[in-house]
Amino acid sequence: MLYKLVSLGRTMNLPSPDFLTAFSMAALTAFTVSWVMWALGKHYWKQGMSWAVISTLLYAFAYISFLLQNILEWFVIPVISKLFISFAIATFTVALERFCQSTQWNRDCAVILIPIFATLTLAISCLPQNIAWFNMLQSVITVLQTIYTILVLFRMRSRTPGTGWLLVSGGALIHLATILPLMFIAARPNPEFTIQASTQDILAMWAICLILFLKMVVMSFGFLIMLRDRQAAIEEDKARLDYLTQLPNRATLVEAIREATLQASKQLTPLSLMVIDIDHFKKFNDEYGHLAGDRVIQVVAQILRQQCREMDLAARYGGEEFILLLPHTTLDEAHILAERLCHHVRSIMVDLDGTRQLNITISVGVHCCIPTQNSTWESLVAVADEAMYLAKQRGRDRVVLSNSLT
Repeated sequence: MLYKLVSLGRTMNLPSPDFLTAFSMAALTAFTVSWVMWALGKHYWKQGMSWAVISTLLYAFAYISFLLQNILEWFVIPVISKLFISFAIATFTVALERFCQSTQWNRDCAVILIPIFATLTLAISCLPQNIAWFNMLQSVITVLQTIYTILVLFRMRSRTPGTGWLLVSGGALIHLATILPLMFIAARPNPEFTIQASTQDILAMWAICLILFLKMVVMSFGFLIMLRDRQAAIEEDKARLDYLTQLPNRATLVEAIREATLQASKQLTPLSLMVIDIDHFKKFNDEYGHLAGDRVIQVVAQILRQQCREMDLAARYGGEEFILLLPHTTLDEAHILAERLCHHVRSIMVDLDGTRQLNITISVGVHCCIPTQNSTWESLVAVADEAMYLAKQRGRDRVVLSNSLT
């Protein structure tokens, strides 16, 4: 239908598709998008946003070059436009690497300089005589750049939450599919193109220009969404952690115990729980101050983090108390771990101010059971807590198992 309309327009001398207007609007939009990205993403400037903004600005200058290419018959302008495109793709790839907290400058320089040098080499070899070969071979460079960008995107997928990655990856794949045919097409928009080209060629070039423009917008905002999604995930994680120890907080612990209890009751597997309390903690606070008490809590938390298995969960329950959740763990296995924790805490000296050191110990209550569907997290913690208080009564710095309560 669109083909017939353009053909009819030519027959009736109606206005034909205007590449000058299209490239002018595309350049203006690219400048606007770069400003919006800066305004909304300046908090993420060192996380790749600076490179993404530069990439969008380079696309804007590339569209200006395409605009001039349609006005001036100067063979240098196609080279400049291709350099802007290669530079824009490369800087966006560097933005993705910065998003991944990667700062390998040697690699980044190679990502930027190799396609630029390749484009300049093609220009010296082909121009001004073989503009068609230059256009097609430079499209090969763009294809290779885009493939590398896609590889970077797929490598980062496992640690990139949200829909922003999908937008950026979708844009990159569309870009690849759009420019692949250009490796076999010599024609590009220029002063003679709209006069000499067939209606089908004009429509095809219009479609390519439109798709590449939309791709630029989608990938730019997709990258901004990636950054905002990651920041939201970080804030959510922070809300689940105890500020002092950076261990999971009580709310996270309760949720984990409920989930582990449900799974253990379904699978009929043992679930162990430890309640850990720092001995004489009030004395540390009274004699050395609350900052010293905070330091003691942090040291114990660090030991718990180091000694836990990957499937375990160590959390701060409140004050000087910690809880260790041990799925698929028998009483004997939990007992061994508890004794190891006591040994590690006992053997460490807490440095307060460089001149004073403290010996600390912990009391541990251990409970193990195969939960039923009626088991609650409160009941499991209560039994382990009772065992911990018995350890206190027996002299502290020891482990008491819940089966010794009866």
